[in-house]
Amino acid sequence: MLRITPLAKAEVSKSSRVLLMLLLVAAPRAAAAQRPAPLEGFVANVARLWGAGNASGIVALAPGDGRIELDLGDGRAGAVEARHVAAALRELFGDRTHVSVRAAQVTIAGGEPLRGFGELTWVSRPRGVTDAETSTVYVGAVWEPDGWKVREIRLLR
Repeated sequence: MLRITPLAKAEVSKSSRVLLMLLLVAAPRAAAAQRPAPLEGFVANVARLWGAGNASGIVALAPGDGRIELDLGDGRAGAVEARHVAAALRELFGDRTHVSVRAAQVTIAGGEPLRGFGELTWVSRPRGVTDAETSTVYVGAVWEPDGWKVREIRLLR
């Protein structure tokens, strides 16, 4: 017959308390790791990259499948590979002089995986022209395990 001594009971009780404390500390961190980061910060980052004309930085935010739905208002819309998106954005940024950009609206749409979108107000002008034009840039986003990703870019002029 196995007898548990008072000392053994105290050790088991102490170990249980330590384990419980570790679980209480780790649980909120694990829950926070799965909670999406605020979409506002992501859209602000996209706006900063757009304002800098950083096509490579924008496509670095492509989802895991490497495809972004792209519509620059030129009649060639569709889901394309990130490298083609980068080339199209470099051409767009090269043809225009940037004046300003700001995040105008951010909305969580829901769903699984979680989706949302942001709208940027982009003021630019064609190279060599003094009159500025205002465009809306729609940025569709999808939440993936490593953060928000750009799923869609639409330029509305």
